[in-house]
Amino acid sequence: MILSLFAGALITAIAGATPAPAAAELAANAAKPGTLTDLTPAFIAFADETAAMPDAARVTAFHDRFDPLLPGYYNDKGASQARFDTMIAFGLKSFPAIRAKFSTTATSFAAAFARGQQHFRATFPDYRLTVPVYLVHSMSQQDGGTRTIAGRTVLMFGADMIATLHDETTIGAFLDHELFHVYHQRAFGDCPQIWCSLWQEGLATYAASRLNPGVSDRALLLTVPRPIRPAVEPRLAEAMCAVRAKFYSTAPGDYAPLFSFGGNGPFPPRYGYYVGYVLAQKLGEKIPLQRLAKLRPAAVKPLLLAAIDGYGPCAAPAAKP
Repeated sequence: MILSLFAGALITAIAGATPAPAAAELAANAAKPGTLTDLTPAFIAFADETAAMPDAARVTAFHDRFDPLLPGYYNDKGASQARFDTMIAFGLKSFPAIRAKFSTTATSFAAAFARGQQHFRATFPDYRLTVPVYLVHSMSQQDGGTRTIAGRTVLMFGADMIATLHDETTIGAFLDHELFHVYHQRAFGDCPQIWCSLWQEGLATYAASRLNPGVSDRALLLTVPRPIRPAVEPRLAEAMCAVRAKFYSTAPGDYAPLFSFGGNGPFPPRYGYYVGYVLAQKLGEKIPLQRLAKLRPAAVKPLLLAAIDGYGPCAAPAAKP
């Protein structure tokens, strides 16, 4: 789930590399849609140049170099900033241990991303890359996903987390998942209620499974931080009703157990991905994937509710808008 104005940083067009740009051109507000900006060489250079610094000074130098390029990605985290700065310090200090795998991942990413787009376009011929793409050291924030940087939607890939979570057997499904989010956003948009995330993440997981027949749960990230399917499947009706009870919620405390590593409950963290996947799979028995991808929110909501109710009976959602 980086960085700055070092000479090694590259902007890599999908078709191939271009000359190293000026520092201002690396900023997210200057990045062009359809380009991949690889900031991992700059991160490696920074890590080497600052290796002897004390942690606090090193974190300050990191912010000075990289916050202007990706405003909000490493800073402006409010009450969580101090904890995140601890993660930055740890990420820099522990980098030598992952350097070889990080570098291999970063070096191979542009070609893998180009192949991934070609593969995705075979199923969705109208796909176009309409956002800038960045490859960074995410400081353990993400392997991939969209973020709003400098007021723009940017597709971010974290080479550190890709190196940790993925290999040649999983990278294809992972890229299909993330590209589907970009593609799906055009029709579905976004909303803060849990049912929207249930659909967005469930349908992206389903799309990745359809585009990669026989793919494993590991490739679909349904085993992180621990296997979800074996814990949820025997209690699927209960899990469906738990989701239905929070269907319209926007509370972070309701979101966390479903789609992040936070929260406590009877099911594994991120179990909303699996529940959403099962629902998308069920709807996909009657509706082609290409059509599911184009459904507007007003059409999706009743379909999701009906599919969940098929596992019921469940209590009605706590609050209906």
